[in-house]
Amino acid sequence: MNIQLENISKRYGFEWIFKKINYQFVAGEKYVVIGPNGSGKSTLLKVISGGLVPTSGKVNYSILHKRVTDEIDAAKQIAFAAPYISLLEDFTLEEMYTFHASFKKMKVNSKDEFFEISQLTAHKNKYIKNFSSGMKQRLKLSLAFLTNSDVLLLDEPTSNFDTKAIDWYLQLIENYTKDRLVIIGSNQEYEYSFCKEKLSIVDYK
Repeated sequence: MNIQLENISKRYGFEWIFKKINYQFVAGEKYVVIGPNGSGKSTLLKVISGGLVPTSGKVNYSILHKRVTDEIDAAKQIAFAAPYISLLEDFTLEEMYTFHASFKKMKVNSKDEFFEISQLTAHKNKYIKNFSSGMKQRLKLSLAFLTNSDVLLLDEPTSNFDTKAIDWYLQLIENYTKDRLVIIGSNQEYEYSFCKEKLSIVDYK
């Protein structure tokens, strides 16, 4: 899927977060959105995902040079992981996976394979509300990476991670991003060192 931003602007009250972004994200490539904390990286990713409406401008989604006019159909091809995205905390891990897989096609053949890749097998019967912040982030990333989608959006992907977990994240990048459009919001170079293209949010203030 290609994603084209046409004069995208976003304002909260009287404050413009960014103005008139014209940019094209090409299928199969990897991009990073950079900028200081609070500059609008997360806001832009939310707009790209279709979860937030821009103040002005338009986001166009296309597959094989055909424009996707239905944003709901486009959203089905986007997997998104971020520290602020909520999980169903009254579910166990096993229940969370079963629920997610009931409406998303997965890249794994079973929930046990999912638990193994996520390295959360020992916690499959634990309620998510009892997970540590690092475990919750690991689960969010696992759900995003292992969902069969054309687009992968990652905002601050290694938040609450130690060195070992960062290595696990980089292995997921290696194993599960081939032929996917990947867009990362980050200020940590190790999170996006593999990205060929950069969009600096401060260029659109």
